[in-house]
Amino acid sequence: MATKWPDLASFALGLAHDDIPRDGRRKAVDAITDAIACGLAGSASEIAGPMLRALGIGSRNEPGGALLLGSEHTAAAADAALYNGTLIHALNYDDVTHPAYSHPSAVLVPALFALAGEAGATGQDIVSAYVVGIEVFGKLGRALNTAHYRAGWHATSTFGSIAAAVAAARLLRLTPAQLSCAIGIGASASSGLRANFGTMTKPLHAGYAARNGVLAARLAREDFTASEEALTHKFGFAPVFNGGEAIRWDEFAHWGAPFEITSEYGLALKPFPSCAATHTAIEAAAALRAEIGGTVDRIRDIRAGVAEMSLEPLIHVTPKAPLEGKFSMHYCVANALLDGTVDLATFSEARLHDPRIAPLIARTRMEVDDRVRHDSEFASVVTLTMEDGRRHEKLVPLAIGKPARWFSRERLQQKFADCAAGILPQDRVHQAFESAQALDRLPSLDPLLRQLSTTRAAA
Repeated sequence: MATKWPDLASFALGLAHDDIPRDGRRKAVDAITDAIACGLAGSASEIAGPMLRALGIGSRNEPGGALLLGSEHTAAAADAALYNGTLIHALNYDDVTHPAYSHPSAVLVPALFALAGEAGATGQDIVSAYVVGIEVFGKLGRALNTAHYRAGWHATSTFGSIAAAVAAARLLRLTPAQLSCAIGIGASASSGLRANFGTMTKPLHAGYAARNGVLAARLAREDFTASEEALTHKFGFAPVFNGGEAIRWDEFAHWGAPFEITSEYGLALKPFPSCAATHTAIEAAAALRAEIGGTVDRIRDIRAGVAEMSLEPLIHVTPKAPLEGKFSMHYCVANALLDGTVDLATFSEARLHDPRIAPLIARTRMEVDDRVRHDSEFASVVTLTMEDGRRHEKLVPLAIGKPARWFSRERLQQKFADCAAGILPQDRVHQAFESAQALDRLPSLDPLLRQLSTTRAAA
């Protein structure tokens, strides 16, 4: 199917604000709001301190710099993008996109916010550039996955470096030739290994990609050169990063047809701060807890039936650190059975060593279930066998937060409030949420950034 944008440059630079469906713009605003919330929560995580010290930022302001989330300080654009991207992904509470199997907002939002001032961008400009970035994430995923992901690459970083470069190039109003160079620069900066899941380096991947996008667009603006074939050359991104597997090149001929952000699985918000592959099982376990009246001590056996794809990221069983718990189906299901949910407090040292957790993990097995074996959205079946032999089972085919189960405004506002609690002055949380939700109508980011600064004088 032909589109009005025959190539990426035409799409990224020629897309008009009104070309984007209203539902797509609304989802973009919700996702950006959600990413801000996740970044605020991430600023209180164990990751923030080492980042601030290593970068030498956070105790001073950079003239004309970008805001560091969870603080009153600013930093140079590339440093702010690296820091904020890492924070947004720090708690694994940020959104996902399929088929890219990536966390797009943790990459795109910090890159675009970092450049907003020098670009003189309106909120509308930010939203449109974000939609362009989502498009690149999605098309790379459709062309290369799941071979790319199964090969061990963390697509948030690999796809993200290119997506952020394209989104940033649009925001900075580069020429088509400059955009091509930005893609080449971003492609060479791409990396990110799934071996680091469950450590501080996983969220750093998102920060790297955001920084890579900022630097790529800025270098390209200065006519820094790169190959025009950086994606397609036999030694370019697609062939090299796909390990010799087939590449669906035709996906790059359908920009905006349909828009990835309006596609069935193009963007999903997260109801729980853990790997997306755990979410349907968490929901199922919580429902079963209610069904058995909370009598968790009478459970003899717990089976989590999953899709084959779920085995890829869920690499831990008994976590030794809270971050590892986010990638343990066993740990997440145990907590859902105990509490009826999984939240920010689930992934703390205190909860990790709760004496009730280990016995439940010991009774839990995760295995592929034929009913969901080939499901690409991490469907799960949780089965409880009680001491008296009775069985209770729940299948959840699609997680909360997917387009078909999108967050209500109330749920998004509650998540924002939970994440901002203790970070922003209490009287500013509602104002910040409302400013974020009005992003598409803001003449600049300044009103939102004032609300997000932790200093009380900002109000």
